[in-house]
Amino acid sequence: MSWFSQSSTSSKDVPNFYPVTSYLSGFGELTSADTAWANTSNKGFQTETQIWYTILEDGTWVMVQLIWSYVGVFLIPATTQMTFKVYNPNTKKSTWRSINASGAKFDKQNLKTDQFEIKHTGSPKTEESYHITAKLDKNVTLDLTFTRPANAPGFKFGQGAQGGISTFGKDRTDSKRDGFVVHRFHPLAQSSGTIKIDEKALDARGEGMFVHAIQGMKPDSLASRWNFAFFTTAPGAEDPKLGAVRAVQMEFETTDNYGPKGAKSGRTKVNIGAIYSTKASENSVLTVTGQTHSPASSPDAYPASVTGSISSATHIQAVKDKETDYAVPSSIEYKWSGDKEGSEKTTVSAKITQDVAGAIVGEGGLIEKVDVLAEIPYVIRKGLAAVTGTKPYIYQYLNPATLSVEIDGEATPVKGYLFNEASFVSE
Repeated sequence: MSWFSQSSTSSKDVPNFYPVTSYLSGFGELTSADTAWANTSNKGFQTETQIWYTILEDGTWVMVQLIWSYVGVFLIPATTQMTFKVYNPNTKKSTWRSINASGAKFDKQNLKTDQFEIKHTGSPKTEESYHITAKLDKNVTLDLTFTRPANAPGFKFGQGAQGGISTFGKDRTDSKRDGFVVHRFHPLAQSSGTIKIDEKALDARGEGMFVHAIQGMKPDSLASRWNFAFFTTAPGAEDPKLGAVRAVQMEFETTDNYGPKGAKSGRTKVNIGAIYSTKASENSVLTVTGQTHSPASSPDAYPASVTGSISSATHIQAVKDKETDYAVPSSIEYKWSGDKEGSEKTTVSAKITQDVAGAIVGEGGLIEKVDVLAEIPYVIRKGLAAVTGTKPYIYQYLNPATLSVEIDGEATPVKGYLFNEASFVSE
């Protein structure tokens, strides 16, 4: 993944950022094209990712991430990378591998390289599965399957071709915009298969999710901050009333280059979330939320939402991390509230708080502080002229947690696990 850029559009008093959460609303049905690899190589810098997460029975966390990057320079080829991580909170042991793939061949949702293969079956209207096989080195091999049930459809924020897409630049049209960002989710999936590490087999049966994201511009121009949350009930430990539950949230904050009145008009946050339950809804979708958080200097610059939904990630009591110089939250609170899917008369809300966060690995569930620069492929670093002013870090946390879900005024505490990230791209 690459994180460098030059400053872009600057025009006084003219919006050059258009948050999807101010113009669309609610559940957007996915098409097959939404989760197919785009591999766009004729529109400048592109970063495309597909990520699978799962929590196993003992609380072990697993991530498989694919990253396709193109720097927009003809002489520098696109790169394909796989990053794999597993962390056991009981032993505090983690395993990490990252490889730059060769011989990549993309075909819709499928991908075959010399080092790994992804095989996709199904469609958005049926059950879907991704079979991941990989030999990352002589000590780590993967044989995993992530399956989305037919009665738990994926989503994007808002219906239609523009669903989920926030745009950058004064002109929102595809051919004239500076860039865009979009996320498409499968919040509810199950994992199965085997992970082998040093000849020891790990049963990968777990509760997972999938997200496909495209950043159609240089990531450090797109966002200064990111927040991500993934809550799930543990395998075999469904809630008696709500069944298997998911709560997901993705938020980014713009840089100073983009805002409601052009550059230097304040940073805007875009937050998209969802709550899923296998027992409280026929199609598992309880609610899809979205909220625009306008700059503090112009709190009414954008409509907060079309339907009045709430979707927020709040950092509490920030403390300076001496290692990175970022102000890291001591705790984080996530909130969701919106109409129940298919009913405008029923409100669904949820809340979860990570009571202890911080910047010390091993405390507050902090798994790792990921130095993003250290994981960028060499060919991407070589093709970028300016690297000053950018020092991205991702703080990754994993904790047992309780999600409070309220449906039409009736609250249910749901026990499970919360994996969350607080990412800092630039000051």
